[in-house]
Amino acid sequence: MLRAWERLDDGVRTGAPSFATVHGTDFSGHLAERPALSAQFDAVTSQGTAHTATLLPAAYAFDRFTTVADTGGGDGTLTVALVRAYPALRGIVFDSAPGLAEAGPRLAREGLDGRCSPVTGGFFATAPEGADLYLLKSVIHDWSDERCAEILGHIRAVIPDGGRLLIVEPALPAAADPSGRGISYRSDLDMLVDVGGRERTRDDFERLCRGAGFAVRTVTALPRPDRLSVTEAEPV
Repeated sequence: MLRAWERLDDGVRTGAPSFATVHGTDFSGHLAERPALSAQFDAVTSQGTAHTATLLPAAYAFDRFTTVADTGGGDGTLTVALVRAYPALRGIVFDSAPGLAEAGPRLAREGLDGRCSPVTGGFFATAPEGADLYLLKSVIHDWSDERCAEILGHIRAVIPDGGRLLIVEPALPAAADPSGRGISYRSDLDMLVDVGGRERTRDDFERLCRGAGFAVRTVTALPRPDRLSVTEAEPV
């Protein structure tokens, strides 16, 4: 990842990731060719999600819903936390087959395989049906606006009236705050050089959601020192 920063100037000028230029393949392809590195990366992201999982259940009224679909949910860390905190809530963990490799065993170990289901699929092709709450944690910032529109469009096609979409990732202020924490801006550049994504402001999220048939209703920051926010949108 640091090697990609060596071409940060190219990324800023073009908006294109430099990772593939440096390594000869894109970020996901690089990991796919290196199983040990891929496992290490998955462990790091799971640790970050585990921290969010201690905060998210109390940050939103999940008891209004019957089923949450964690889209790109990986090993089910976030889903487990939510259904444990809300005994009436059911869960769907939606991800690719490699992404779900640990989800089934984890749900079984937690005794939740009767309330949660791993569902294999790709969010650029479809979204799981049967949920009234769709959750995207640290997904949208990996992608360009055009690719995000595909992800949100598939969710819009299946979400019921009265359902909600939650986007859990940083929401940058409209203008940079010199007194604020710089890590979100560093992450913005990480997304640029590594995968061609970006961190976004509330206005950015509103524009993305509006284009996919959603309206942003609230943006709520998780308790500090966490840097993530919960952006809630409803179908319109």
